[in-house]
Amino acid sequence: MSNPASQKPPAPLMLKVGYGLWAVSLIWWFLYYAQYHGAFGLFGLKRYRAAEEAAIGLARAWLERIGLVPDADRPAGELPYGAQRRLEIARAMCTDPRLLCLDEPAAGLNPRESAALNALLVSIREREGIGVLLIEHDMSVVMQISDHVVVLDYGRKIAEGPPAEVRQDPAVIRAYLGTDEGEAPNA
Repeated sequence: MSNPASQKPPAPLMLKVGYGLWAVSLIWWFLYYAQYHGAFGLFGLKRYRAAEEAAIGLARAWLERIGLVPDADRPAGELPYGAQRRLEIARAMCTDPRLLCLDEPAAGLNPRESAALNALLVSIREREGIGVLLIEHDMSVVMQISDHVVVLDYGRKIAEGPPAEVRQDPAVIRAYLGTDEGEAPNA
């Protein structure tokens, strides 16, 4: 297994898009990130120390927000799956993105973990004002988080609009519930 400190963090300042990465130690990644952005730390420059303190403070704030402060020294791979997903999102948020891109964040989560994920994503959207681009098959997550939904069926757009409207769209019902043209879906 590679050393988390040898992994370069994403380049958030260029694109300002937060992507998630998996399974590195929580606090080591955050410390490395602080060092990466303050290359003059060896000389004890005030700017480096201020940047390091700010990065560590931001990391701690996100660990508190997702409830993982007690696990800060554990490798991410030892965390329960739902906690790993929340950590992934918190790490991406530490890059100060304008858009948070998530690919199936609820995959493999139980209903309780999905609910915690929903609450986190809604709070990011509402409190932080960050846009969320979500690719997800769990419709409970999609419908609770989204204010606009685009539905694809084999790469072709079949519906677009507010969640309540898309949920009732016959093409969406047909594609995801497997009903025929004239057949009513079983609810």
